[in-house]
Amino acid sequence: MKLNFKIGNKKLDIKNFLTINYLVTFLILYITVQLSYKSSTFILEKFILNNEQVSNSSMISYYNKDFNKIKLGFLSEMGGWEEVLDENKKVIYIKGEKKDDIMQYTEKQLFELVSFTEYSPEKPYVGRVFSVEGKNGKPYIFLCKIDRRKVEYSFIYKPNFSSKSDTFLSLKVFGTLYLIQILLLLIGIYIYSIISSKFITTPLKTFVNSIKNFKKLDYSTRTNIKGLKELQEVQNEFNEMVIKLEKVEEENKRIDNNKKRLLVDISHDLKTPITSIQGFSKLLLEENVTSEERDNFLKIILNKAVYSTVLIEDLFALSKLEDSGYNLSLAELDFNEWLRRLIVEYYEEFENKHFNLEVNISEHSIIFKFDEKLMKRAISNIFNNALNHNENYTSLKIESYLKENNVILKIGSDGAGIDKSISGTIFEPFVKTDNSNSSGSGLGLAITKKIIEKHGGSIKLTSSEFEKILFVISIPIKADT
Repeated sequence: MKLNFKIGNKKLDIKNFLTINYLVTFLILYITVQLSYKSSTFILEKFILNNEQVSNSSMISYYNKDFNKIKLGFLSEMGGWEEVLDENKKVIYIKGEKKDDIMQYTEKQLFELVSFTEYSPEKPYVGRVFSVEGKNGKPYIFLCKIDRRKVEYSFIYKPNFSSKSDTFLSLKVFGTLYLIQILLLLIGIYIYSIISSKFITTPLKTFVNSIKNFKKLDYSTRTNIKGLKELQEVQNEFNEMVIKLEKVEEENKRIDNNKKRLLVDISHDLKTPITSIQGFSKLLLEENVTSEERDNFLKIILNKAVYSTVLIEDLFALSKLEDSGYNLSLAELDFNEWLRRLIVEYYEEFENKHFNLEVNISEHSIIFKFDEKLMKRAISNIFNNALNHNENYTSLKIESYLKENNVILKIGSDGAGIDKSISGTIFEPFVKTDNSNSSGSGLGLAITKKIIEKHGGSIKLTSSEFEKILFVISIPIKADT
């Protein structure tokens, strides 16, 4: 069942909803209180007090012409007692424990006994006085006495509804009483609804203002709600969402800037070889060139074509790696054994440049899932950079080991260092050192970084006491790739 609270065609706001809710609650509570009062009174009278009440009618019922059969009733629970006086007001019979020493009463004492006065040492007891008859029809006085401190006097109006005057008076008395009670309750509920609504309306207004600011693409928007626990949970979720969207926006801006810079770099890097190819091709077609010049021009055209091909292939590879939907072809392999085979493939090239090669690979197997083809490209890019950018007799150190469930690979050399101006951006596309080989695309390290990150790892460029250039790669062997 779906409830939709409306007044006419207008939906209830929280304040009105709470007011109605409190009114319904009030009615339920009022009925409950009345029922509980009636039921508790019924139980008290019927089962606890056994229908006995300290009243004139109940006290006179304790008397019996046979004095030995006089009852104390509920007076025994209250510490009271009963006395029978003869016509001279002298005590001739006592029922219960008498707590004063009066054995003959005066008119004044009897009057003070039944009078509504406060407790005092001189007037410690209150009671009821009844004129009764004995067995022989002789007149006696029957007294009931109780400690004044145990009795509260009250004047109770009991209207007779068969009388018109009593009916009208009772309506005025009880009607006024209940009307005042209801008005006070309604005023209290209204004030309480205003106070309690502050816990909802004020935080919601703050939240709405934050949403309006956020709609203006103000990603610095944060909401600060002081109120109910649930509203604070909404605040936390909203702030977390804005923070994530802010990061996404910053990342989108970075990607857009990278794309713009990439387009400029691509245009620049492709324009040079294409211009060379176009120029030398024109010379071959239009000019009379010697055989030697012709061979030289063709070599230049071939080199520029190869460079353009490498650049386009690297761009394509980088584009695929930046796609979040690109999946790795994972296979479970021994990384250390795989690395040894890769080093063997490059051994001849290292020998040709007379590199002092130091290999320190852990003897223990490091087995985990990785994309063999992409990983080979990532490490090969670093090896190729070492070969292209260093002089002969350079020392090259390759180290691999397991640390805290991460495979650590270090590749360092003591050759030419990298300029500090580009050390922080070395893994970005088209960043090249001054001594870069013209055949490189400037995308190798950017591709390496993407491949390592696809495996859940990280790569950084640093240096040590012995290595001017040190690449440190860390890959978790249980990465969610």
